[in-house]
Amino acid sequence: MADLTLARILRRGRRTLRITLAWVLVGALAAFVHWVLVRRYASHLSFPELLDYHVWRNFLWGLLGGGFYVFLLRDRLRQLPFLQAFGVMTVLVLIAVSITHAWIPYFVFSNTPDAIALEHFFQDPVLWTDLLYRDLLMAATMLLVRIYDQYGGTGFLLGRYYRPRQELRIFMFLDMRSSTAIAEAIGDTRYFQLLNDVYADLSDPVADSLGEIYQYVGDEISVSWPLHKGIKGERCLRCFFTIREKLHKRAAFYTKRYGSAPVFKAGFHYGQVTTGEVGLVKKQTIFSGDVVNTAAHIQARCNEHGVDNLMSKDLLDLLALKPERWTVKRIGEIPLKGKRNMVELATVSPAERGLNPV
Repeated sequence: MADLTLARILRRGRRTLRITLAWVLVGALAAFVHWVLVRRYASHLSFPELLDYHVWRNFLWGLLGGGFYVFLLRDRLRQLPFLQAFGVMTVLVLIAVSITHAWIPYFVFSNTPDAIALEHFFQDPVLWTDLLYRDLLMAATMLLVRIYDQYGGTGFLLGRYYRPRQELRIFMFLDMRSSTAIAEAIGDTRYFQLLNDVYADLSDPVADSLGEIYQYVGDEISVSWPLHKGIKGERCLRCFFTIREKLHKRAAFYTKRYGSAPVFKAGFHYGQVTTGEVGLVKKQTIFSGDVVNTAAHIQARCNEHGVDNLMSKDLLDLLALKPERWTVKRIGEIPLKGKRNMVELATVSPAERGLNPV
């Protein structure tokens, strides 16, 4: 927990609250179904009583269980296939249900008529019913979290880009230095494992800055922000330096496992794109516009100028970087492939250490 940035804690806290709200709504639905099914046999059970029972239980399960999953387990379990991760969660749910249904009632409320003798615990049908209910809820939660991560938010589920729409976006194109030499030195299989480790390390800095990973193309990664999100707090720029800092801290791990540590260069640009979903099978959200290619071409000029990042003047002017926080070095007007007019570029570095995404 100590290594989490404030932005990450807030983001995961919001996700935990969304899970809790979803579980509460499911609890309300369960209370209604329960009431409909038993009212002709147990008329003494009122709907408000059942609602109170189901909603409060689901609230606690969502808050505690959802928080436990999001903060402590998700980073580990998302590296496993879904069925394996679900198997781990099933065992943990069984332990939690056992504690709430048997151990706490037996040891704390042993004199009450509802206490279950431990030797008869696994014969209790209520236990298995509740276990199945909680397990299905957790499976749905894990699946939705993975879908959210896969498609970068709720826009896909809500059909935000079902019809193409124009919007202003910032793009950052990342490319690994000396990738060809590294691949030749360690072989294709180990190089693929290296990319997997790198992509895992990049995920949180991008998410913490509210960015969206658009594409993985070999050792190149493109990240996008809606303009207002990327500009606020210089998130787009801070994202790059947070990635650089994280990979620097993990350099010993990469050197030991792969013989060298990955280093990335980046190109930044912004502009208007048309955003929409394409395909009926394996549907994907794509961005169409000159800004996408321009950002890629800006990144390709980093080696030529001996820098690890280049940014268009258009984006630099919008960011309005404060000199006490950032150092800007003007490169000048540079011709880019496919562009009639030259593009003025600059490279940026932090004037102080410890800049984190906001």
